[in-house]
Amino acid sequence: MHFASPLFLMLFPLMIAVGIYNHFKNRQKNKKLINFSRYDIVKQTRLSYKIKIYSRLLAIVNYLIIILFIVALARPQIGEKTDEVLNQGTDIIIALDISSSMDALDFKPINRLEAAKKIAVDFVRTRKYDRVGIVLFAGLAFTQAPLTNDIVSVANMLMSAKIGMSSIDGTAIGSAIATACNRLKDSEAKSKVIILITDGSNNIGEIDPITAAEIAKQFNIKIYAIGAGDPQGAYYQVMDPVKGMMFVKMEEQNLDENTLKEIASITDGHYFRADNTKMLKDIIAVIDKMEKTELKSLKFNLYNDIYNKFIVLLLLLMFLKIFLENIYLRKLT
Repeated sequence: MHFASPLFLMLFPLMIAVGIYNHFKNRQKNKKLINFSRYDIVKQTRLSYKIKIYSRLLAIVNYLIIILFIVALARPQIGEKTDEVLNQGTDIIIALDISSSMDALDFKPINRLEAAKKIAVDFVRTRKYDRVGIVLFAGLAFTQAPLTNDIVSVANMLMSAKIGMSSIDGTAIGSAIATACNRLKDSEAKSKVIILITDGSNNIGEIDPITAAEIAKQFNIKIYAIGAGDPQGAYYQVMDPVKGMMFVKMEEQNLDENTLKEIASITDGHYFRADNTKMLKDIIAVIDKMEKTELKSLKFNLYNDIYNKFIVLLLLLMFLKIFLENIYLRKLT
């Protein structure tokens, strides 16, 4: 609760001081009362039990009236503080490989794609003031989600990414970077980033990765490239016409680390190699720290007056006081 005129609350110490003064004044007054030689006469004039109870209730009501009056003068308010961000933070495109090789099971107990999706979603949920978008690619690259502050929608779209969403299989890294650049080129954010997650080498597409990286550099876009996959090879789930579904270990697919390193270097980014889920998680955490943008914000206090509720309660107590003083206690006496 907030008070618009808190100075009126200083009346509380004054009220307490007056109450203490009256208490000691009444004690001195009682000492000067006339003493009776016959107690039976005084006993007959004692107040009834009901009068004592309601007299004390009246005293409490009087104090509550004073307290509510002071609180109403201080204008109590309720509301919340709102932040308005002055800069846009970071604009991030997650370019995720959904080619068939991402079905490899070296990121135990799930495949590469599922591990990448889970870690990417955790990363997205930490970006409070940033805009995030998604580009998915295999043989073709396409925008799954444009840049948006709707983190929940981005997370849901990431989780819905599947192998086979592209009509052509393959690994079009250059096309993925170019598509991401197209989404970021007009951004006015302080920092523009592409997080590229792939397990292969560019083997299809109309633009090569190095040329795409040069384009990214022209737009001040930084690329963090993540090469996913165990160098020792990985198990794949395959259908054998005789034995049925089985797991077969294959040698590492052609992860082109040299090209990924060059892409990152051209754009002043970084290249990382992830052999398992923990490494991938640690890499995303490093990127998260590297891309923390210092934000400046204005704070607004949005408050609503509620002193009228105290006034209503004050009026009810005043009616109660009038009733006790002029009707109920008068009948008892």
